[in-house]
Amino acid sequence: MTNEPFQPLHDNFAYIIVAIAFFIMVIVWGANYSFGVFFTPLLKEFGWTRAITSGPFSLAIFIEGFGGMFMGRICDRFGPRLVVTVCAVFFGTGYILMTKITSAWHLYLYYGLMVGIGLSGSYVPLSSTIAHWFDKRRGLMIGIVSSGIGAGTLIISPIANHLILLYGWRFSCLSVGLLALILIVVFAQLLRLPDKNSVRKHTVPNELQEHCRCGPISPGCVGEAMRDKSFWMLCTILLCWGIIIFVILVHIAPFAIEMGFSETQAANILAIFGGAVFFAKIILGITADRIGSRLTFIIGLGFMSAGLFWLLISQALGSLYLFAIVYAFGYGCGSVIMPTIVAEMFGLLSHGILLGVVNFSACIGCAIGPVLAGRLFDKSGSYHEVFVLMTILSVITLMMGFFIKPNERRCEE
Repeated sequence: MTNEPFQPLHDNFAYIIVAIAFFIMVIVWGANYSFGVFFTPLLKEFGWTRAITSGPFSLAIFIEGFGGMFMGRICDRFGPRLVVTVCAVFFGTGYILMTKITSAWHLYLYYGLMVGIGLSGSYVPLSSTIAHWFDKRRGLMIGIVSSGIGAGTLIISPIANHLILLYGWRFSCLSVGLLALILIVVFAQLLRLPDKNSVRKHTVPNELQEHCRCGPISPGCVGEAMRDKSFWMLCTILLCWGIIIFVILVHIAPFAIEMGFSETQAANILAIFGGAVFFAKIILGITADRIGSRLTFIIGLGFMSAGLFWLLISQALGSLYLFAIVYAFGYGCGSVIMPTIVAEMFGLLSHGILLGVVNFSACIGCAIGPVLAGRLFDKSGSYHEVFVLMTILSVITLMMGFFIKPNERRCEE
């Protein structure tokens, strides 16, 4: 291997790709997480149960993970432009068609299925694209792109809510759908993978070689990766991570209200969490560039466990705010480290499909977690048992992180 310091390929355009990917993540995930502001208006108009009304969101997350495997594979072969463009059409059209909802199955079709397909063309293809464009600053750049999720939540949700208050939820859906359809399709035309002839290495930076003795995976080595115990250990860890993270995201506000805090104070916990996640992802990305993704991932899982232990003894509102900040690093480690740790362990030639499988594992956990927590609460009447179980699972997940081993093959030219 050459000792020449790694630099982003085609410096200027590489950063344009990052900006475009960040902007798309802001729109897509900001719109997706704004589902909560449509929740109450849908309940009031149609009188559905909360389970029926929340089901499409879980379905969309599941399809995002499942579809991400296929979108990652397509991105590997044809590049991100096609994938993101097609999925933007599904995403925007799904929101636009929501204005025609008259039955519950309409919501499952338009939001659960169509928006879910649209989501599958965002995180995996965009993160994989950034991983191809950058070597040395890969962690930081993926952290910046991933932070678009938090930024979008802070921007799109208030806009959608304001439009609901002024013109109703149907007009708000139409506006969000048109915004996503037009802007994402336009910006997707600038996305592409770097020219293969100018790519110097499909490997990790020199300074990380002592942390990961990985090699580029050849087109026939996807099966080899699937037979690697560390690959499935990583999938298992992220499955558990998804369960834990979404249990807290969905149930922390109801928990705070049960403790006697107001709805506004409970919402502030999530707001602080969202703001902390924005910075946590960037910090974790920088850390991954310096010490390697595996160790950074373990540190993030440690923050998640520490936050949950703190939650078990928290009684004051200030303690819950502190929990939100600490826990943000546990949340951030998953979405930031997934693309980089897959690249470090298995290279980039089949990065999209492998990242898609890993991300699907996390999405399964994200779909299971809130339902599991809800059922436990229904049986016990308290969140204490739920959070104790999540704390134990978090510690087990942290311990599993130490058993992730790098690919045995050394990096090659």
